[in-house]
Amino acid sequence: MNKLPVTLIEVKEYLRLDGDGEDIILTALTKAAHEHCENYLGCKLARSVPGPVKQAILLLIAHFYEERAGEGIPSVVYTLLSAYRKLKW
Repeated sequence: MNKLPVTLIEVKEYLRLDGDGEDIILTALTKAAHEHCENYLGCKLARSVPGPVKQAILLLIAHFYEERAGEGIPSVVYTLLSAYRKLKW
């Protein structure tokens, strides 16, 4: 996970989680959020991304973690990402 824009430590701090009991699920959610953002943006993300993109990834991870029943993604995620989106026609 070292090539992703957010680390497991950052995710755990953002979610205010201690211990390593949920590291496997958090790693999976981080990868899913990363891929979702890449798909929306239309480009691959590097380790270093603009602050709004990183915030969108963290918000998406939190959403996936807290809303496990499949609720819709908060629109703020797309608001943060929109300025960086590569449109393809």
